[in-house]
Amino acid sequence: MNDRYLPHDWYPQPLPANVELGENSWLYSAFAFRHYQSRRPVGVRVGRKTGLYHGTFFDLGPSGELSVGDYCTLVGAIVCSDRRIVIGDYVFVAHEVVLADSACAVPHQRPEEGTEQQASPSISIEIADNAWIGARAIVLGGARIGEGAIVGAAAVIDFEVPPYSIAAGNPARIVGSVRKS
Repeated sequence: MNDRYLPHDWYPQPLPANVELGENSWLYSAFAFRHYQSRRPVGVRVGRKTGLYHGTFFDLGPSGELSVGDYCTLVGAIVCSDRRIVIGDYVFVAHEVVLADSACAVPHQRPEEGTEQQASPSISIEIADNAWIGARAIVLGGARIGEGAIVGAAAVIDFEVPPYSIAAGNPARIVGSVRKS
């Protein structure tokens, strides 16, 4: 059996060649890459012991990159970007969270064959270690979620959330803080 196929997968396609899953990480299905178009050398890199659960999708454009750290959980997250998204270690992303470069996550066009590959894209969204993102939150381009920060359910974030802060609302604002232990 080809090692690009997940042994438990119902979807009859292999993982894209430029996807790296870390040791003991879990991905529910290669179907997560149904709209994946990244042409980066490593379009998605997932750390160790990370779970990518049912409904998580990687809708990356040709220049899109995603890095997910160790010991993370993504439950039904939708990642739509043609830039770079970085998720640290021990991050929890709840059900139906959208990480997108803009308010309108539009399908990406495939570049013409033979087009030059550009330099590594700039970071569009960054989520630091130990952050929690609540269900149905929308995290837009330009967002930086600080270490230990919490984003409330259904919040819309397009700004920097300081470490150990709590952001909630639409539009989101800082509503509290978490004690650093």
